[in-house]
Amino acid sequence: MIISVKSKQIRRAILCVILAILITILVKINFIIPVIDDGVRYFMSTTQTGLNDIVMSIFSFLGSPVVDLIYIFILAGILLVAGLRIPAIWSVLTIVIGEILAFIVCQLVERNRPIGHLLSDTGYSFPSLHIFSIFTAIFILLLLVIPNITSSRSQLIGGWAIILVGLMSLLSRLYFSANYLSDTIASILFAYAWVILAASLYATLAKRLTKLSIFKNEEI
Repeated sequence: MIISVKSKQIRRAILCVILAILITILVKINFIIPVIDDGVRYFMSTTQTGLNDIVMSIFSFLGSPVVDLIYIFILAGILLVAGLRIPAIWSVLTIVIGEILAFIVCQLVERNRPIGHLLSDTGYSFPSLHIFSIFTAIFILLLLVIPNITSSRSQLIGGWAIILVGLMSLLSRLYFSANYLSDTIASILFAYAWVILAASLYATLAKRLTKLSIFKNEEI
């Protein structure tokens, strides 16, 4: 299988779900988490400068859900050219369905955004759709692309480079008071769990698609 998960990844995903649910409950009952969130928000407000505004605006854009979709559509296009249509379909389905599920969670939790957020940041705050989307894309790349790079040094550099983009996107959401810290942490936990779940279902998807004539001889 081109996409597969190890038992330790499944264990991590389960732990991520448990922690994300715990954070969700603490946010919902307004216990402990808001105190930490407010402290981080105050600290980030002290770092605002003209240069930081520009840098954070760039990373906020790079981590936006629409741009993250573009990343995965580009990846899917490359996979299609390489003759890997099923992994391409899996990649697109994973981020699209994931964003829909994250949006549903947002509507259920109904956490208002921090005071002072930009007018362009609408909707609820928890979980952060920006951070969920960018880290879903990152985890897809770490699972599907990075391991297939032949050079171990290039794997390391590539992996850390995309993680750095994700972390800078996270900081940008805090910097502009678009999300609380707990929103972003929960988003990363949900994103990891979701990608591992989707990867564990890849074999089922591949087997079903190969029963269709157009995918009959497809590499899975």
